[in-house]
Amino acid sequence: MWAMNNSNVLIISDNPGSFYAEPLALSPEKCRITRLDSIRYLGFSGLKSVIIDCASISGILKKVSLGIRDDAETQSLWELLSTTNGPKVYFLVEKMARPSSDMQQLGVDYIIHAELRRLIDNCSNDDNIASGDHKPAAAAGMLTADDIRSMHQAGTRSLPAGVRLTPWAAEVADSLKMTVTEHQLYFLLPVTATSKAHLAAQREELFSLASRYPSLLFIVSEVYLPIFNNLFPSLSGRTVAPSVHWASHGAFTGEVSVQMLVDQRCFGAIVPPQKPYTDPENLKKLATLAQKQGLALFCTFTLASAGTCDIIASDRQSAGSMISLYQSEVVSPARLPESGAIAVNKEFLQQLTSRKGN
Repeated sequence: MWAMNNSNVLIISDNPGSFYAEPLALSPEKCRITRLDSIRYLGFSGLKSVIIDCASISGILKKVSLGIRDDAETQSLWELLSTTNGPKVYFLVEKMARPSSDMQQLGVDYIIHAELRRLIDNCSNDDNIASGDHKPAAAAGMLTADDIRSMHQAGTRSLPAGVRLTPWAAEVADSLKMTVTEHQLYFLLPVTATSKAHLAAQREELFSLASRYPSLLFIVSEVYLPIFNNLFPSLSGRTVAPSVHWASHGAFTGEVSVQMLVDQRCFGAIVPPQKPYTDPENLKKLATLAQKQGLALFCTFTLASAGTCDIIASDRQSAGSMISLYQSEVVSPARLPESGAIAVNKEFLQQLTSRKGN
């Protein structure tokens, strides 16, 4: 295994000379640069960050995003990208842009050349444990289309809760009618922000929490959703909006529709526990839209209390899109429900960690 010489940042590029030359002129003492065909010999456990030069290996990255592993290079990149128990991975791009859907599935951030030196300096000056040295609550591996086919041939008809799929794998799973395991417990943490700078300052904390708690989702105000997605594209699929409107189009008087939230790559939305949201007709429309668009709905009320059992509960698919949301005040970290969601704060998460002995 290749020694890292105390540098905790690795750059993967098929044009390594450009990083040591001007204008970047990076120091070999602060980072190591290697070609793609060498990463099969490397160990990543001691690294804090890995930067992948998209321009030089764009073709390989496209194959990996689809789950194709037909040589040593794609297999090595897949092992780096498909686990959450490892260093923070960035895609180095010429200019910041919205990540494509297949790149979003890989769960990495984009970084531009102008920010590269600052990132390397921060990693060099940071005395905290390297990201690969801590053990998150669970490492959610990413499944490929081949994995899905193998599972189906072995008789598996449901996917583990919280599983990550490549876009190709998701299409195969859908065609084989493989559903996600019903029992899943989510933790919903509100993210407070008064400005873009305030939100950006929470970067390290948010990524640390996301890594430690794979089922953690972030409640983000509709106003800050686009900003959150631009700052943290790899977390965009883990956001929950605090409200959602039942209309499919038209004027929402300042509220957002299901389609708007889907466009912002939200995982779900919270249904306010009061009228007109809980009116049976409105709730039926909302559940139907959410089911069609793949948006999860969280609610603190029961369908019975809303008078909607006869409208929604008889439809298993629509009922399945409604996830019970509990407040942390009424749930003990020592006795968690098997499924549903809990609105938590950081103190609750700390108690949960202590209970698990992490």
